[in-house]
Order: sequence, then C-alpha cells, then structure tokens
Amino acid sequence: MINQTILILFTLLMGLYLPDNSAQLTIQVEVPDTDSGFVQLLLFKGDKGFPEQATEALETATAKVQSGKAIFKFENLETGIYAVSAFYDADGDGVMRKNLFGIPKDRYGFSNDARAAFSAPTFDSASFSLSLGEHTISFTLK
Repeated sequence: MINQTILILFTLLMGLYLPDNSAQLTIQVEVPDTDSGFVQLLLFKGDKGFPEQATEALETATAKVQSGKAIFKFENLETGIYAVSAFYDADGDGVMRKNLFGIPKDRYGFSNDARAAFSAPTFDSASFSLSLGEHTISFTLK
C-alpha cells in the first residue's frame, strides 16, 4: 500500500517537471508612422482560408498600435507550419476597407513580409515552421 502511494505521488510530481510540449509565439507587427488604431491579425495553421477567412483561422486577435507596432502573444500552440495575415484598423471596427475593385485601402501584411504582384501571397510564401519553445516573428504592414 505504501509503495503504491509513493508511486502515485512520484508520478504526479514528475508531471510538474516534464518539459512543455508546446510552442509560444510572439508576433511583432510594425505599423510605420502610426501611434494609434489597431491591428487585426489572423493566425493560420494550414492553407485553408488563408489569408482572409477569419472563420478558418486558428486564432484571431486585435492589438492596439503603440509606438508604431502591435504585439501579439500566443501560447500552447502545436508545432507545425503557420502563416499570419494582418491589417491596420484605424477605427477598430474589425473591417478592412476596400475600393470598388476589392483592393485594400488599409495597410496590410503577411508573415515573412510575403508579397505577390497582383493578389494576396500564397500560404507557402508566408508560412514558417514553429517548433517547441519560444519564437518571435515580425513583419511590416504596407
């Protein structure tokens, strides 16, 4: 009986010392010449819905712009391939303004500072690998 109790206690305590099997991601979005407004961000794990479909994003987040940047922190992420899209939201309504042709009026950007000539970049061009531990990426809205 004592041996079982010791074994159970040992097992429970070892769980406290096991390494964290998740990834933490800090994303710094640069918004040049701006100290107000918000950045709306979508974090995707896989290409489904990238770059605009918030319902397909793993995470959605909003951060206030301070000193020309917005900082986002995500914890307990699985390892894998991710991509990020974001846009500047001056009034905080969560809606990207577009012209009659569907071209964004607001500044926007993607992880890896990915760009495409006449469309949004692909998931592959914006993707990055996330392994265990803490990671930081940054990109600029243009």
